[in-house]
Amino acid sequence: MVQRCYTPYFAPHAQDLQLPFMVSSVNQIAGRAVASPHNTCQAKAAARISRLSRVLVKSQSVQQQERTEAAEFVSSAPKSKPAASPRSVEERQQSSARINVIAKSRWASGIPPVMGAHLMSSGEAAPISTSKGADLGGIPHSFHYADKEVDANVVQFANADAGAQGIARLVQQAAEDAIKQKDSFILVLSGGSLLKGLTPLATIKGMEWSKWHIFYVDERNVAHSNPDSTHKGAQEAFLSKVKIPSENVHAIKEGLSVQDAATEYAGQILHLPENVIPKTSSAPHLPVFDLILLGIGPDGHVASLFPNREQTTGASEGIVLPVENSPKPPPERITFSLPVINSAKQVVIVAFGGGKAEIVQRALEVQALPGALPAQLVQPQTGSLTWYLDSDSAQSLHIQDWDDKKAFPRSS
Repeated sequence: MVQRCYTPYFAPHAQDLQLPFMVSSVNQIAGRAVASPHNTCQAKAAARISRLSRVLVKSQSVQQQERTEAAEFVSSAPKSKPAASPRSVEERQQSSARINVIAKSRWASGIPPVMGAHLMSSGEAAPISTSKGADLGGIPHSFHYADKEVDANVVQFANADAGAQGIARLVQQAAEDAIKQKDSFILVLSGGSLLKGLTPLATIKGMEWSKWHIFYVDERNVAHSNPDSTHKGAQEAFLSKVKIPSENVHAIKEGLSVQDAATEYAGQILHLPENVIPKTSSAPHLPVFDLILLGIGPDGHVASLFPNREQTTGASEGIVLPVENSPKPPPERITFSLPVINSAKQVVIVAFGGGKAEIVQRALEVQALPGALPAQLVQPQTGSLTWYLDSDSAQSLHIQDWDDKKAFPRSS
């Protein structure tokens, strides 16, 4: 047999439940419980109710004292101007059953200059910290806003097909200019949906294909026959349809670890003479590519530089970087570093289709924290930056307001 002890619960604010009657009732209940001490359950209930009755009686006494003190405070307060409808002290007590009276400060000599959060367990004031945080002579901060603003042109096409034709004309002009200047042209491609827009390149007539070089701004560390291979996608889109020498198409070397693949690919770049790939005049003398075509992911990533990753925010040196844990499969990739991308003569970010509308609007109209939107970190130092959009990807932009200097102070 199981005994279930029951103790009645009384609300904390006893004055709202007719306190004198309740106290009397509790005493009576307690008396009945004590009258049968042979019942263990009743004995426990009696003890609990007896303690509760003492608390309630004490609460009544304290509240009566608070009302008295409040009444004395009200009667002694100076009257600057008469109230609209004066009331007596008794009326004020009746209309406000609970008056909060602020107790006297426990610091007789005033509030101490050092409060509890700055005191050690011994009671002594904690010493001032001398540690150096990010950018204070200690750990360098990995997130930085650009020292200067970079102009970006935005070109909008009617649709993706018109945009692909625009890319073909852009590449043709860049190739003619580079070949005329240094007798070679280097085109750097990105993977993903961008490759679908390269097909019109195969229709360009009169190009000196033998003077072309193809590199990939990022590549998956997979076999060339793998469907995820950027090289395979470029071959299918246009490389197999033009007469670029195979030795001028620089693909990732198969069968290597991702670290070795990145080192080997950087070696392919450095192996070419400076009349093919010039170097920047200032250290660290990075390669200068003629034209880099970038796509953009829904999270704002470009190449394989993903938001808030070490390769995006922490790499200030290096040409090709390994990526071992890409948030987008496959996990192993290689990618050009951001300084290399920003050393190019021309960088074009291509975004076609309604699926790109949200990220295009964020990248072009919302200033994110450095590293949160890698596309915003594409800021060529001496070259140009252009966005190629179609009407679908540009649908969320507020282009009509870009001339409003208050809404978009950085627009021109």
